Amino acid sequence: MKASSVGRFPRGSFLIWIVIGAVPITLAQPRGTWAIHDTAVPACGAACDSQPPALPTAEQIDYLGTYSPDGKYRTRVRAGSGNVLGSASSSRSSRGWSRPSEVPGSINLHPRERVEENYEVPAHAVKPVKGQSILASLRDSIVTFVYGRERILLAPHHVTVDSRGRMLIVDPDARAVHVLGGGDSFRIAGGPQRRLRLPNGIAVDAADNIYVADSERGLVLVYAPDGKFLRYLGKRGDETLFHYPTAIAIDQNSGRLFLLDSPRHLLFVLDLEGNVLQRIGRRSPHAIGRFSGDTIPMDLDYPTEIAIGNNELVVVDSGNSRIRIMDLQCKPTAQFRIPATPGPPILDEVGLGVDLTGNIYISTIRDSQIRIYGRDGSLLGSFGHTGTEIGEFNSPAGLWIDGTNRLYVADTNNGRVQVFQLSHDSESETDPEATR
Repeated sequence: MKASSVGRFPRGSFLIWIVIGAVPITLAQPRGTWAIHDTAVPACGAACDSQPPALPTAEQIDYLGTYSPDGKYRTRVRAGSGNVLGSASSSRSSRGWSRPSEVPGSINLHPRERVEENYEVPAHAVKPVKGQSILASLRDSIVTFVYGRERILLAPHHVTVDSRGRMLIVDPDARAVHVLGGGDSFRIAGGPQRRLRLPNGIAVDAADNIYVADSERGLVLVYAPDGKFLRYLGKRGDETLFHYPTAIAIDQNSGRLFLLDSPRHLLFVLDLEGNVLQRIGRRSPHAIGRFSGDTIPMDLDYPTEIAIGNNELVVVDSGNSRIRIMDLQCKPTAQFRIPATPGPPILDEVGLGVDLTGNIYISTIRDSQIRIYGRDGSLLGSFGHTGTEIGEFNSPAGLWIDGTNRLYVADTNNGRVQVFQLSHDSESETDPEATR
């Protein structure tokens, strides 16, 4: 440990907490943005005189809190904290670190989650023969007090919430799935010799079982609520049903799973045991033997995101630069264009969510904004821009809107998940941590 680094501790330990509370974000006209402010006076000042008035149906959203890089949910932001905003790097190249460089790897910075090792049989973990000494434990506790807990969120992508209020976060850079809250936060570890290789989409069923799309293995892995592996979906002997599964969603009422196989331009509908009920998209002359079957034709071109909301299925059809809306039997009901981006489609370029009224939220990593569309494709507004402050994002790659209209934003390059409230009824203003 460098002597110069220890000098930061006395100053850092007495930082004043800045109370954020509920910060309103007000909807402007389609050409405007949702501006963050903490008074009733518009943040744009005199410039607002030249802008159209706010929409009569304008809503407000409130900032609720942040799942910080160390995995803790915070409703207040500590200025300069290395585990809150200070650790949020604006550079992709520096996302991979989880601890200060001056702290040796032998030091345990007490991460907030246990590890579910998730080894592929016959591989298994080998426990050390000797436990840690009292002196070493004291040393680790002191260093943790100085530097904070180890960072566990590297680059969150897809996110969801289960019925227990736990936050589930896919972290491809860490090759892990984090399950935070509920009194037992844990990580489903991935990587070499483990069942999980490259997690992508994530969903939960009505019993809170966890479904993870593994793009590298071409499978969906199913885990119990406590992180224990249950089964594979899409595996038949040495063959796999999917080529590169990306986003998934589950209709908990019918027990059906919707899965995008982006490079094959296909949408699969399965039951929760992995039986294929429908396959929608392009007919492929290269379908694999017994998995060929019939494909319901639909002009999908590299679909990358999927969400269920308002009893409808919404798909980002990235290659066609449009949003497709279907009923839960996959019959098209509406579609609209979204701004095209240069070059070929990129996975995790767009996040998608649907609120309780059917409005569609799209995040983009290119400009770090979240745009809100009506079901008819009308642009209702937008908010956010590149930065590390509250309501600012750095390449937000994933969105989720829960049953109480809370919006969760995977603020990918800032290594955190921000939480906002989209409505103001008494049932939906509960703190996300209150039920844990």
